[in-house]
Amino acid sequence: MSGPNEPRTTVLDPDQRDRLRRAKLTAVARDRLGLEGEAVGVGSLAALRAGDTAVVLLEEGDAAALAGALVWADRNRAGRVVLLVEQGEALVARLAGHFAPGGGEVEVLALRTDRVEPVEAEPLPVPAPPPEGSEPLVRELHAAGVEVVVEHGVVRGEVLGLEVARLVRWPVETGGDGELHLEVGVGRFDRDATAAARPDETPAEGLRRAVRMVSEHRHPGAPVHPIQMLARPRWLRSTLVADPARVGAGSLRPVEMTIEAGGLKDTHPAAAVGVDEQGRELVVVCSTGADLGLVPLAADARAMHAPSARLVLALPQRDLHVVTRTLAGLLREPAELRGVRPDWG
Repeated sequence: MSGPNEPRTTVLDPDQRDRLRRAKLTAVARDRLGLEGEAVGVGSLAALRAGDTAVVLLEEGDAAALAGALVWADRNRAGRVVLLVEQGEALVARLAGHFAPGGGEVEVLALRTDRVEPVEAEPLPVPAPPPEGSEPLVRELHAAGVEVVVEHGVVRGEVLGLEVARLVRWPVETGGDGELHLEVGVGRFDRDATAAARPDETPAEGLRRAVRMVSEHRHPGAPVHPIQMLARPRWLRSTLVADPARVGAGSLRPVEMTIEAGGLKDTHPAAAVGVDEQGRELVVVCSTGADLGLVPLAADARAMHAPSARLVLALPQRDLHVVTRTLAGLLREPAELRGVRPDWG
């Protein structure tokens, strides 16, 4: 409960938030863009059509919100798409630049308190190399038979896409030695718990134990287990790197996405680059489920790693949704969808 001198926080229910978004968009479109129309709610977005123009309000600018806006505009046969973005506008501008709905541009405007203004797209990140001095520990990971993946400057050891170890530098500021160390565990909390519960276990012993545990549950035909639900896009990528012919590739290697995954339970695409069976550059991006942000993020990964490459979106057959096909077709350089039978059934 708030004290007598504390400000009260008003929590709006979903219907109230939707009405406010729609009212805001209707007023901004009329007063600042000169467009008349009645806004409708589209999930967490508000959208309106004025003549041939679709205007969509994105309170939180991310890949999924952009995708939702583009699908709505396409379904409403808009020839021009204007996005009003309150937060994350520079990222949205970069992602929107990969699309050409109706052969045109997606116009991204930042919505400020008293104005709208054009947005400069956020630049693509540059892939970070592995940390200095990591070579001996990388050899140790290879010797244990794990897949070594370097993303965002972090070296991970994975078993079928699931992280079982990571190279971590122990900072001097918190009592460490400033050197890289091999930490074992499925994610940060498990690494911490392992270190606390098994203080006498060497990293090599812990790594062998983790590999055995994950391998028992993460293979075709294994009994259902919670560990099978984790990092499924990365699991799919791992199987395609090992057997690239399943997506018509000659060779593949894992690479990072432009945006880092939030956590083990997040559905976040996983990318690989290589060549197809004709020797052409190829980018394959894997995902599972109804991943609305897949196409913008996949196009962004291609732009970072191999801008002129073919782009293939690999998903389980049951996850080849119509919305994903629609978005893939709206790209300046369209993506191909490929259904793959996953090892988890």
